[in-house]
Amino acid sequence: MVVGPTAVGKTGLVAALAAQLPVQVISLDSRQIYQGLRIGTAQPTAQEQQACPHHLIDFVSPLEKYSAMRFREDFARVYRDLRGRGIRPLLAGGAGMYLTALRDGFLDVPGTSPQNLAAVRARLNLLADPEIRQQLEAVDPESFAAIHPNDRYRSQRALEIHQISGIPMSTLKARQKPDPCLGLRFPTVVLERPVPELDARIARRTEEMLATGWLEETEEALGRFPARCPGLKSIGYREIVDHLQGRLPRNRLEAAIVLVTRQYAKRQRTWFRHVPHASRSHPDDPELVPTIRQLFQPS
Repeated sequence: MVVGPTAVGKTGLVAALAAQLPVQVISLDSRQIYQGLRIGTAQPTAQEQQACPHHLIDFVSPLEKYSAMRFREDFARVYRDLRGRGIRPLLAGGAGMYLTALRDGFLDVPGTSPQNLAAVRARLNLLADPEIRQQLEAVDPESFAAIHPNDRYRSQRALEIHQISGIPMSTLKARQKPDPCLGLRFPTVVLERPVPELDARIARRTEEMLATGWLEETEEALGRFPARCPGLKSIGYREIVDHLQGRLPRNRLEAAIVLVTRQYAKRQRTWFRHVPHASRSHPDDPELVPTIRQLFQPS
């Protein structure tokens, strides 16, 4: 796996690897899955695809919700196909939940049902961040201490698990036995950049995306799909929809996208900080490609 926050430089590293190794990429991205949302999700271009084919991109309708469980199933299917053809897959992306789904499997949460989950989630969605943190500290102090105060998603998920099962998430995790997909090992390379450098790359990429048709892409998607569909809730698309529907002026659009993207990158950095890894380095480190080549060697 090659993982890291958005705009860190995964695409450039993949290109460098593809020039030296017969690899194909299985995308570890929760938004590149959507059909027709090519620019704003930074799907690989046709030229990049020709140099190194990518899988699990551009195959889900924007109307559909997609889950980590479904990703694990799709990964297993694609992995078997590639290995059956003698191709070694490289996972690349920034979806921490998908990474965990592959390496650890899923928590067995007693009492879970679609109806129960939906009801608990609806209640918790109404709470402010401080309320989520306060309630989590009361019922699961271990998870409260382990989760960053600004990580709303993981804090709410931990509280959600307790409300469904009556058992702290930390207790369930301590009981959980790792269940790696297909029994595989997943040596992981985490890419990092200094925050000012990453912020500058996010701003530059946002400007380029808007200049190359992101607005038009979103407008076309709005002609076919409702504004509140899962695909159009993706970062950046939400802001462009607000602009197209008159809620966000054009002169504030780019800054709004940059802001939410930087906030997302911060959450990703927090997530990957705790990921077990074989290597952690800057994408331009000259030792990085040789390190990954070594990880591809049979153990």
